[in-house]
Amino acid sequence: MALENPHNWDSDSDSDDEFKVQGDEIPKYRNRVKKEIRQGYKISKKPNVKLVGLSASASSLLDIIDTFDRPGEASAVGPYAESGSYAHGGGENEPGKRIPKVGAYAGAGVGKAKAEFSVFEAEAKGPNASAAAEAKPYSFGAIARAELGSVSAAAGPLKATLGLGVDTGVKVAVDGIEAKILGTGIRLGPNTSVSVLGSELSCVIS
Repeated sequence: MALENPHNWDSDSDSDDEFKVQGDEIPKYRNRVKKEIRQGYKISKKPNVKLVGLSASASSLLDIIDTFDRPGEASAVGPYAESGSYAHGGGENEPGKRIPKVGAYAGAGVGKAKAEFSVFEAEAKGPNASAAAEAKPYSFGAIARAELGSVSAAAGPLKATLGLGVDTGVKVAVDGIEAKILGTGIRLGPNTSVSVLGSELSCVIS
């Protein structure tokens, strides 16, 4: 069955009928829209809600300096509880010790599996709760998290996550400022977003 073409955009008519796209305040003209489509322009951009996150940031790009020669390691545990603190002055030619950092962390959950090698990392978690605070030359912050479950994968500065959880905390870095309370908050920077109860509404304007 052929698709209908109510505006006759492919016709040779020279008329330039005015119409409005739903949600747009500025009228569109048929000939203008045809030209934009042919030249590959995006007429409009709308924010989208997502439970899956894919991100790349300046902070994670700088972290590559610390992990590019990290040895391979894999682990899997059932119920777990962990805590600790660390402080590195940086300047050592070893994975995780090139960039100065200080921090502390604690977490507990019912299952976790993780694998890492060089700048690549993958992790899956069952229900869990955690808290961490860290300071580096290019970022600092503290965050607490409660999740029903999540999976994540990272390759250098690119990181993808899928899960249902809520975060509370604040982070300031070279790539923006982020603040959340129980999964609801805002991130200001190149990828500005608003999070509501764990779901994210983002809008990138170019």
